[in-house]
Amino acid sequence: MEEGCIIIQTCDKYQRAWDGLFWSMDNYWDFSIPWPIYFCNEELDIRLPNKSYTQFKTGKLSHYEMMKKIVEEIKYKYIFYMLEDFWPIKHMSKDMFLGLFEIFKENNWDSLKVTTHQPKYYELEGTKFSFNNQKILRYSKSSKWRFNQQASFWKHEVFKSIISPPKEEHIETKYSTSLGVEVAMDEKFRTDNPDSEVYLFNYLWYPVGGSMWRGKLTQIGEQIEFERQVEEYTKIKY
Repeated sequence: MEEGCIIIQTCDKYQRAWDGLFWSMDNYWDFSIPWPIYFCNEELDIRLPNKSYTQFKTGKLSHYEMMKKIVEEIKYKYIFYMLEDFWPIKHMSKDMFLGLFEIFKENNWDSLKVTTHQPKYYELEGTKFSFNNQKILRYSKSSKWRFNQQASFWKHEVFKSIISPPKEEHIETKYSTSLGVEVAMDEKFRTDNPDSEVYLFNYLWYPVGGSMWRGKLTQIGEQIEFERQVEEYTKIKY
């Protein structure tokens, strides 16, 4: 099994997010990072922007079924998991990505989240670990959301073992289908892995709430999309 890959999960109804994602990745992602990027959608063919990406089509499936198929068929020891509306707004360099991965791997953690801290949701603790003179924080054993779908390094087998369907009461009610899966997976993770080692490196490099919500651009998504369209316009006009 090869060492690591990046998985971007999306669904075809979120096709509107793809141009913004690829534009933002072109501006802020370091494509010298030696991990392949799997762009995982359902059925639509897509012209990918460069050779770092590989398209993986799952067929028409639910969010849970897609995730399950992706992780069962794309086999690496470690994955870096993202969603399609995580449009980068700051640089993710090769040194940062691989530096954080080495700390994660050397310490045999289950997950390392590379996103911003949200005190409303998480309970975190200080640690002896740091990167670039910044503390790496640890999820306390009592914290909810030790599993969440924010951009994260994961042990493949740990991620695979907790994939769970949403509970009936979470399907198309107060939760989106994706969030229903997130709730179910967090419950399973905390139940089956009470001593799991989950850490966070606080870095706001994409909108933590996503650039889209239920198929519509969020306010920050609209701002990024406007910037993309202006850049495209000036290329054509001038």
